[in-house]
Amino acid sequence: MSNRLLVLALVVAIALPGVGTARDVPPTNLELVEMAARGAVDSIAVGAPQSGRRLHLDTSSANEAVWLLDNLLKEKLIGRGCKIVSDEAISSNQGDSSQVDFELKIQVIELGLHYGRVWRRYLLTGKQVERIARVALYYELVDNTTGDVVKASNTKSEMRDVVPASLLPTLADSKYSFAKPELKKTSWDRYLEGGLVLAIIGVLVYLFYSNKTA
Repeated sequence: MSNRLLVLALVVAIALPGVGTARDVPPTNLELVEMAARGAVDSIAVGAPQSGRRLHLDTSSANEAVWLLDNLLKEKLIGRGCKIVSDEAISSNQGDSSQVDFELKIQVIELGLHYGRVWRRYLLTGKQVERIARVALYYELVDNTTGDVVKASNTKSEMRDVVPASLLPTLADSKYSFAKPELKKTSWDRYLEGGLVLAIIGVLVYLFYSNKTA
């Protein structure tokens, strides 16, 4: 009887996906995107105008995560002493932009997260998933007095990690599609998972009937 219980415990153990402990909980998808975005923002801020200059940000983009980029840019530039002139302030002055020293125009090329490699360390262990948060931007800093482009450049930033597939529902953010990408299943995954379920059922049936005849 003890041997049968041991076999049953082993079957259940290898079937259950691995989970992290409370001490090694990875960042959420949104947090990973933010970490990548901060890297790009730091690069842009290096060439920012001197402290006290008035700056207007143009981060208009169809990308769903542009609000995150906008917030991080403002936080960084204000921290460096720049004065951010809002769209509302310009609109209230009938579009007069003379109160602005510089215009920082941001074009979002890529901003979000996707899942990369998916694999199992061993045949019957839980799947591991690679997360890739990537930010790619083009930006121009324009002197509003002369209209000259003071600086124009591309910047990229990327964050990667590996997490158990079982944690993905917890790490995804249902509010934002860029933070909840789809994890695609391969045909091998479907065959393996189906075979694993059949194997477990077979072992349980065997244990049940062998226990009755013992």
